[in-house]
Amino acid sequence: MPVINPVEPTPPPTPGVTPGPCDWPIDTTCCPDWNTFDPAVRARATTLATFILDALTGRQFSQCAVNYRPCGPKCQSGAGYISWPVGTPGVSAGGGPWMLPYVDAGVWRNCGCSGGCSCAAACEVPFPTSVASVASVSVDGLELDPSAYRLDSWRGRPMLVRTDGDCWPTCQDMNVGPDEVGAFVITYQPGRPLPMAGQIAAGEYACEIAKACSGADCALPQQLASLSRNGVDIEMVDPTTVAENGLTGLPNVDLWIRAVNPARRAQRSRVASVDTYRGRFS
Repeated sequence: MPVINPVEPTPPPTPGVTPGPCDWPIDTTCCPDWNTFDPAVRARATTLATFILDALTGRQFSQCAVNYRPCGPKCQSGAGYISWPVGTPGVSAGGGPWMLPYVDAGVWRNCGCSGGCSCAAACEVPFPTSVASVASVSVDGLELDPSAYRLDSWRGRPMLVRTDGDCWPTCQDMNVGPDEVGAFVITYQPGRPLPMAGQIAAGEYACEIAKACSGADCALPQQLASLSRNGVDIEMVDPTTVAENGLTGLPNVDLWIRAVNPARRAQRSRVASVDTYRGRFS
């Protein structure tokens, strides 16, 4: 029995690529000292900030690129799950049912339309996950110009539509390498595009990490719990307590984390389904 409305799977890690966020654009407008830090310090601060924020937001935004090899219609095991009455004599003039129930992206539908009208594009390929961006597409080892395709969404599923008049291969040879004749490879970043608010939050977090790395005063939480001296009481947030709550201790950054991951989930829920479109990652 198929699972109704399954949640998209996560592609396996690409060999040689570390799982996590890749090429997150950060906005350091609110950090006037950013360009004064050593380039190596900025790079390390950006890596640490984006990796932590990726984990705290449930790994839902731009992940490292993967190489996806779709299976065309001729490579699949069927058009989907079809229920009774399939091929029942006398049900219709042609010997088959007048309407075909089937599962489309985990949703039961009835196919009873005639003619060629459809919301589907003439030549498109579905993705098994959400897509933040498409880096490249190659057919028979040759990379296509980005003007030859576009990224669409249909019924909640990302689709790669061919726009140059040609069509995607109906079946590719999985025995050959990704750069050989017979291969069809889409390199893309799973997840959703990082919004501007996330870029600002990542920039502020990276700025404070860079300050700490350079020995300057920063707003990162310290280990000191409380201090009383000359009539002045000082209390700081324990970073271990902040981390347990899925936060960073920086008010603006934590507001964004709470906005996009209010349930503090480590990652999106996943459900396996025999009807979910599958391809191959290499």
